[in-house]
Amino acid sequence: MTRRVRRYRGLVAAAVGLVAAGVATGTRTLMLAGVVPLAFVVQGALSSLDPLDGRVRAEREVRPEGPLPGQPVAVRLRVENVGESAIPDLRVVDGVPEELAVRDGDARGGAALRRGETLTVEYTLTADRGSYAFGPVDLRAESVGGTVVAEGSVEAEGAEGFDCRVEVDDVPLRRRATAFAGSRATDTGGAGVEFHATRDYRPGDPAGRIDWRRYAKTGALSTVEYREQRAARVAVVIDARDPAHVAAGEALPTGATLSAYAATLAVGVLRDDGHHVGVGALGTRDPITGRRPAWVPSDADGFPAHAAAVCNAAATGPDDAVPATEALADGRGGGDVDRLLGGLEPSAQVILCTPAVDDAVPDVVESARTGGHEVTVLAPDVTGTSVGGRVVALERSLRLDRLRRLGAAVVDWDREEELPAALARTLRAGTGGRR
Repeated sequence: MTRRVRRYRGLVAAAVGLVAAGVATGTRTLMLAGVVPLAFVVQGALSSLDPLDGRVRAEREVRPEGPLPGQPVAVRLRVENVGESAIPDLRVVDGVPEELAVRDGDARGGAALRRGETLTVEYTLTADRGSYAFGPVDLRAESVGGTVVAEGSVEAEGAEGFDCRVEVDDVPLRRRATAFAGSRATDTGGAGVEFHATRDYRPGDPAGRIDWRRYAKTGALSTVEYREQRAARVAVVIDARDPAHVAAGEALPTGATLSAYAATLAVGVLRDDGHHVGVGALGTRDPITGRRPAWVPSDADGFPAHAAAVCNAAATGPDDAVPATEALADGRGGGDVDRLLGGLEPSAQVILCTPAVDDAVPDVVESARTGGHEVTVLAPDVTGTSVGGRVVALERSLRLDRLRRLGAAVVDWDREEELPAALARTLRAGTGGRR
């Protein structure tokens, strides 16, 4: 759509006034001065601008194409003048999904584009779980004098949207799981990867475990034994209580949501590596059984679907979520904590995913440590940058120090760190050895 804007109506009056004053007084200077605004008026009246239809091509690129929740999403929009003439002043606004907010950069841009030239707009979004679609790119162009305006929109080629998902198959960490979450080493010899001892050869020993170097030197056959590996028993616990449902800012995931995402990935990685893994959520009822707290043991029928339902309930905060006053019956690990920990085997390790924004978290860790469980805490940072946010961040930092003094391995997950990296540190601190 093209329309004309009356910008120089005031200059017409000025030109007429100056010329009239020059004629009345016989002053040539005033008459000449009247020519200047008149030139602007004539230029504006004669200027034109072709419609934008077919003159502009847009292409959008999104990286990564399938981001994890909370991960920054970089968007690059290229707008090219493919018309036959220049566009003196082109303004563009990308169709950012309504549910998301721009984190860095600007989804707007402007420039004068000659034929074949390109304008690039770059910005960053922070995605929460879900599917998102971009809208059309809004366009606005003006003539040199600004008296003619053309407006329109164009559908960008390339990325039309993206899915923000939390599937283990989408995380490179899964393919390197044994590097971070290897089986738990024991003090007995057998099959494994870590050298334990050598012994005399016995008939039937695998040829691959014969110490051939020693045989070449001494002629005596011996067999290498490695430190035997046994699968660990791990309870992945999500803090889904009311205090955990806080976020660092608008359109950012909450602490409970990030904890649930991390738990989902941790469960998949650990099970794929052969560990016995159960998953539970404090402050949330089991969406399948209705029991509180939500808990799915490692040997439960239909474990993958049941565990996914629990993680989803913890992330979204269902309508029948347990109130904060009921999630912990007292300040020393009652209610949900006692019921959940009471069902664990003494040898089970606990991975607690929590934003650690209230003083109940150390009580949970203390209860687990009192029960003899090794504890690893993955703590997503959801504190803001305001004055109040900095105070909360300081309190959280002191709280994490207290968790370390209680004997827990703590992984402080900053929002700028990608989830796979934080999860790798968590699994390395947990089943792979203590820090």
